[in-house]
Amino acid sequence: GMPNMVCNHFESVGILASFLRTGISERMANYIIQQASSIMDKNARSGEKIKSLKKYVMRQCLDLIDTREVFTPNHHTGVPQAAAFVGPTGVGKTTTIAKLAARMTFEKKMNVGLISIDNYRVGAFEQLKAYASIMGLLCVPAYSSEDFAHALGRMRGMDMILIDTAGHSHLDRSKIEEILQLIQTDFAISTHLVLSVTSESTIMSEASSAFLTFKPETLIFTKIDETRRCGKIMDQVCESKLPVSLITNGQRVPEDLIVPDKPKLLKIILGRGNK
Repeated sequence: GMPNMVCNHFESVGILASFLRTGISERMANYIIQQASSIMDKNARSGEKIKSLKKYVMRQCLDLIDTREVFTPNHHTGVPQAAAFVGPTGVGKTTTIAKLAARMTFEKKMNVGLISIDNYRVGAFEQLKAYASIMGLLCVPAYSSEDFAHALGRMRGMDMILIDTAGHSHLDRSKIEEILQLIQTDFAISTHLVLSVTSESTIMSEASSAFLTFKPETLIFTKIDETRRCGKIMDQVCESKLPVSLITNGQRVPEDLIVPDKPKLLKIILGRGNK
């Protein structure tokens, strides 16, 4: 194809290289640099040019990402908030839910209930139940829409209900549909898509498009402590046009949970915000 315009400017080559090292895709990196060089100060002296370009590249990055703090007390409605967590197998949904439940219970003094609707993986409910009993929280399995409605009924007095769903292969559309049927009640449930940054970029993209049927409100990224390539987050956020609500950076419950703002998220994407 046409040689990339950007590579004619030597100052952008360094930025491109450092972007690619973080795991941002080449397409995304080129787009960001092109956007930045079209608005930067063209008349800067060559020494200032790279500084100027870097500044606009950062500005461009901040414009492309978004964060949202969702899991906060909502005292005046009298109806519990309910949030379902969906995503591929093995991304750490259950641990993430446990971390969140602990934060809400002990730091925000919220009244939290847990529902597990994973009827495929033996042990999924046990894992959530184990965390719940340590924290003294009500935790109920639901294997049918009747069970689910009943569980929600038992939790009417809560501030927040967190729903753990089965991890599925994103290729298994029928199982995904099954969960969708189950959680479509008259009860307003927000959905959050959990992805692991240790997954291959293509798998992340396929998974996120498969789970978009749930109309997730936010993205959650796990295991940023296990890779140097968190730049994939940038591609996912731009592809899905969704804000990021949570990031996890380790196994410890509840410590390893980050509620990022945009600057913090950008640091993580660029590999400078692991702890």
